[in-house]
Amino acid sequence: MEEKNKIEVYINEQIKEEQIKTPMLDYATNDDGYMEYITRIFEQPIQIGEVLLDFIQRDLKENSYMIFRFYGFQTLLSKEERNNLLATDINNSDNMKRKMEQLYVKYMGEFKDYKKQIIDIIEFCLFDENTKMKDLKPLERLVVFTSTKDIKKYTILKYNNFKQSIRLNKDMSRMKEEQIINTLQDKENNRYGIQEIYEIDNFYNLLFLELYFILQERTYLKKCKNCGKYFLTTNSAVIYCNNVYEANKTCREIGASKVFSKNLEKDEAYGLYRKVYKKKQALAKSKGGSFEIEYNMFKYKGKDKKNAYKLKEITKKEFMDWLKKQ
Repeated sequence: MEEKNKIEVYINEQIKEEQIKTPMLDYATNDDGYMEYITRIFEQPIQIGEVLLDFIQRDLKENSYMIFRFYGFQTLLSKEERNNLLATDINNSDNMKRKMEQLYVKYMGEFKDYKKQIIDIIEFCLFDENTKMKDLKPLERLVVFTSTKDIKKYTILKYNNFKQSIRLNKDMSRMKEEQIINTLQDKENNRYGIQEIYEIDNFYNLLFLELYFILQERTYLKKCKNCGKYFLTTNSAVIYCNNVYEANKTCREIGASKVFSKNLEKDEAYGLYRKVYKKKQALAKSKGGSFEIEYNMFKYKGKDKKNAYKLKEITKKEFMDWLKKQ
């Protein structure tokens, strides 16, 4: 395992993705059939800001293992801790689990502290309803934050060291000219063209970098209007997340239904339609006969008229005039 970890973050602005390249500790079966440690490069395209969102929103104990294994855990461990981990027999899963739990216990307080710091900054810069700041952009709000808060408590802000460059996210030295041109021209699917590259050597620098991207509004971190959880989106108008909330429905599906219901309440034409519908329904149940026939006819005709109004094939006046004659 390498002494130091080099983390590279490739930013694809067009499709709002990042690709994190970092050596990770993994396992493989050797020629003798035993598991052994190997170091391989982890490359996985994810949405900009996803590492930070995982860090502040997922269970920290569960998330800590992901941090140690995938996102540059070597940057957090001392040389002694690295050697101690590598000295563990990988075939003894119980012993390995115990070692990882010990690491989590050591870093648990630090993780929770950074999680709180990040949430404080996000809440202030994105969701604070102070009317004096309503016209300020998130990065401008960060200036207010750093100028008015006790910055000694927000050590995450000091992790802002990274090298930026612009280069290709792929070695094209063995490609022919036509292959290179085709690769660069594939704008929609291209994850290997010219991109911004950030080099960092500490996991906390990675968290700060993602926080910075969010405050730059390169991606949008929103708070779901239904469940209250944070989520990422590339559309600033979206207000509901895609997490399953209840009855196998997502917040976005539930939210759309709520919005539709509110629109119905505000529209007097829909209000009149419901009033007529309920009246005819009540008469059909209590008196039956011709009232039931009239109710069934209204169900079909009324639905057609309502859809025509919804699609703007008839005006509100035409729809309401027809309802008043029923």
